[in-house]
Amino acid sequence: MDNYQIARDRAQEYFLQFDQDRIICRWNLRHNENYLFTEFIGRPYRICRQTGQVDRLIDGKQAGFSEVLSIFDQLCYEGKDRFLTGRYAPVNSLRGRPPAAGVGTDLYTKTADFFGRNEASFCKACIALGGVPVAMGDLGFRLPLFGEMDVILKFYRSDDEFPATVTFLYDENTLSFMRYETVFYVAGFILEAICEMMNSEGGGI
Repeated sequence: MDNYQIARDRAQEYFLQFDQDRIICRWNLRHNENYLFTEFIGRPYRICRQTGQVDRLIDGKQAGFSEVLSIFDQLCYEGKDRFLTGRYAPVNSLRGRPPAAGVGTDLYTKTADFFGRNEASFCKACIALGGVPVAMGDLGFRLPLFGEMDVILKFYRSDDEFPATVTFLYDENTLSFMRYETVFYVAGFILEAICEMMNSEGGGI
């Protein structure tokens, strides 16, 4: 096992300490004696109530590190003032962001370059994940996150002065629903899922 698998498995064990009935009521989850059912980035998942293992229903595979930590943090985190504003902001401008935290605009440059070389495939993958085109950036998509929450992905093409860039916009109050670190797990998984779909059609980063 690599460190990501170890962290994922520990998170699954930790999930079993939470009150599952409380989680079911808070999120109105479908459930039975053995599983809880939820969705993440437009994909259905099930969580084993005895082991905490998270599986993708779309392909039957066990969920990876970013998926598991994102799903558990969303389901278990009990932040204050849990409401959506309908206003979107980059991660550096979210309410409740740790004062010393912040990221540059070049965080996803390599991935953005891949998207720029395969724009048609990029758009197709975003739509397959439930994305709806929006007039932001050179290409923009509103993607489902959890429940009523969504996220906006903006892509800008490269030019003579600047490389291609990818940025994410979240509801201003996102950090009442998940921890700051989880925002990056979410973004990382979205990009992984898009690249996986694009690579399945041929090409690669």
